[in-house]
Amino acid sequence: MDRDELIHSLSRNLGRTAPPPDTPPLSYRHSVHQQRMQGWDAQQIMRAFIEYSRTIGVRVVETIKSELNASMAAAVRSLDAHSILMSDDFLLKEMETAKVLSSSHQLTVWSAETPHDEMIRLASQADVGISVARLALAESATVLLGSEAGAGRSVTLLPESAIYIVPAGVILPSLTQAMAWLKQCYPHRLPAAITMVSGPSATSDIELVRVVGVHGPIQIVHMVVTDMVEMVGCEREFSAFEKGSSRS
Repeated sequence: MDRDELIHSLSRNLGRTAPPPDTPPLSYRHSVHQQRMQGWDAQQIMRAFIEYSRTIGVRVVETIKSELNASMAAAVRSLDAHSILMSDDFLLKEMETAKVLSSSHQLTVWSAETPHDEMIRLASQADVGISVARLALAESATVLLGSEAGAGRSVTLLPESAIYIVPAGVILPSLTQAMAWLKQCYPHRLPAAITMVSGPSATSDIELVRVVGVHGPIQIVHMVVTDMVEMVGCEREFSAFEKGSSRS
């Protein structure tokens, strides 16, 4: 049974002669999902993200753009990391971060030109992975990552620790606003994958004892760049997706 046959069968069982021509929009009795943090300014939303990050066990470093490289180098040292895997992101290119970190650490930049299995091997052996958050959600301290040619999901999934760079301007109140933003940026198709990470993985399944680091990184750092307050537009932010996606 194909899709049309299934829909017509459901319509007949609902007493209709044919499916309705248009799907009526959902009518919500309440709109709390839209009202979350309504009226908050950007500073308040950023503070909420920082506070909740700490609540879920994420270390937060507040910095400014001109000090971003130095702050990252200090964070890497504090994690006792020797090898780094970094996404090939336009912000990190602009900051020439690879040049700074490679002077004192073994650094690999994710490359779509390198065989996929080799990049996975390097990711599994790296002490820390560094990526730039495309969006962040204040209510759950979530960072949104894209899977693109220069930034596979494995960059921060396989290393023991992860550093997420979060420009203040990409922090939104909640998932509702994030989905609206993605819909605006992708009116026709989404990228290969969008990953949302809310702190280190944890479980309390065994005797209600909370265990952190069940899968994915054990230590997570949110590096909030407080003076990058302008929301990056769709064209620049997601241009890499149009050039190719990463399988992981």
